[in-house]
Amino acid sequence: MSKNWKILVPDKSEIEKLSRELGVSKFLAWLLLNREIKEAESAQRFLSFGIEDLANDLALNFFEPAGELLAKAIISGKKIGVHGDYDVDGITATALLIEFLKAMGVKGDYYLPKRIQDGYGLSLSGVEELFKRGVNFLVAVDCGITDFESVNRAKELGMVVLIIDHHQPLDRLPEADLILDPHCEDFSELKELCSAGLVFFLLLQTRRILREKGFFKQVAEPNLKKYLDLVALGTVADVAPALGLNRIILGLGLKEIEQSERFGLRVLKKLAGVEDKGLGYQEVAFFLAPRLNAAGRIKDADPGLELLISQDAKRVNQLAEELEQRNRLRQKIEERIFGEAIAQIESWQDFSQKRSIVVAGKDWHPGVIGIVAQRLKERYFRPSIVISLSEGIGLGSGRSLNGFDLYQGLARCKEYLLEYGGHKLACGLSLKESALEGFQEAFERAVLELAGKELFEEVLICDAELPLYQISPELIQELEKLKPYGPSNPEPVLVARSVVVLGTELKKEKHLWLLVREESATFSGMFFRANIEGLKPGGIVDLAYSIERSFYKGEERVRLIIKDLKRIS
Repeated sequence: MSKNWKILVPDKSEIEKLSRELGVSKFLAWLLLNREIKEAESAQRFLSFGIEDLANDLALNFFEPAGELLAKAIISGKKIGVHGDYDVDGITATALLIEFLKAMGVKGDYYLPKRIQDGYGLSLSGVEELFKRGVNFLVAVDCGITDFESVNRAKELGMVVLIIDHHQPLDRLPEADLILDPHCEDFSELKELCSAGLVFFLLLQTRRILREKGFFKQVAEPNLKKYLDLVALGTVADVAPALGLNRIILGLGLKEIEQSERFGLRVLKKLAGVEDKGLGYQEVAFFLAPRLNAAGRIKDADPGLELLISQDAKRVNQLAEELEQRNRLRQKIEERIFGEAIAQIESWQDFSQKRSIVVAGKDWHPGVIGIVAQRLKERYFRPSIVISLSEGIGLGSGRSLNGFDLYQGLARCKEYLLEYGGHKLACGLSLKESALEGFQEAFERAVLELAGKELFEEVLICDAELPLYQISPELIQELEKLKPYGPSNPEPVLVARSVVVLGTELKKEKHLWLLVREESATFSGMFFRANIEGLKPGGIVDLAYSIERSFYKGEERVRLIIKDLKRIS
């Protein structure tokens, strides 16, 4: 079903003013205004940035106490252990710390939880295991903010505990020695950083403190710019907004991934088929991150972490192949569960009246339910939670729409839950199977109370009408200035009217390839996961599209990525 298209039209005088003051075309000014960037100064910061823009005094002040604590541990010879998480943000954040400690001459240890055995968060088994290995300084990264029992156990064992987390805290905080979570304090500009981003800024501050103490007279000072490949990986995988500090991280970090000296990333790019392409947000999101995530989804996450930090070429190739196999298995499991979830949903007689989705299945693999929740959200345009049931307990993962705070929604249902955590757009939870029906009803009420009706109208925001024959190399270069794209800074979506379809072909049984023409301009295009039948050569359509520019073996290619189409005839 075609979406409602909303074409943004900024005020003409504002377009002319910004174009004149910034010295850019009216088209680029139009696109900037669509992104609520109205002043020339803020537009200049948006379009032009460098590594020096990460040295933000306000941000670094927030990290100073943690930097002092970590620097003291390094200088005093503490045995430092990192407890990470099994997703890409947790893996990259752990890798950053381990790599930094190694550069400092410190052999750091780590523990990544096993999704099924350990569950979500800072695990008791991880704390115990790190203690057995002699760890007396524990860094809990991408976890810990709601893990009271595990933090208490670490303190009982005599550990210093530093929590680095970007998830929402509860009404009280764990009794760690220090907590680094921007949600605990009024640091709004840091609240959109993922855990890998938080770790990077902590390392910037720790390096400065060590420099001032003369530590680098004996040890080479690390170039943290090289670490931005890992930070960008975590930022993309965690779907963090591509604005502010994250925009700078992505702009610099994606270049680091593209030219990375990290052997594991080079091998991973080759396996994913993106080594010869201009690498951007989409390539990381759809080709690299899923392969790293597959490690922790299907089994343990250690191969993903080892791939990122290993210098052994033979071992890295083995790990990359293992991740590839796990990713293929993940895809098969995901498709089966997705099909079962759809069948369940479409059997509900009152589904058209519902504003939420909560589905559950026996022994659905906990490692893929988050992806299935994301796909259900995209298909039905409703906040979606998918729950795996086993031995009377349900483990769930949820994804939400912009405009409905999933964490706040769960807070209204907490009487039915054993545990829950997350943020506005994603969550994890557990409950007793006997509480499932009550939770489904409570979550539906929460969505109805907290979300406006307009949230459920699937609207495609379009930037401007642009006939295909107006696409030129100069216009594409203008669009490139808005990169890196990502959440809150989407690639421009344009509209072309009365376009002639010259040819169609279904790819992999779900993607529609199109050849289209408007006047003298002919382009190929891809409409991914298109559910369209009967579109034939000679048909006339309106297109909502974006422009993809890529390179393959040195050759530039331009094609359209179709976001939606409406048949005219």
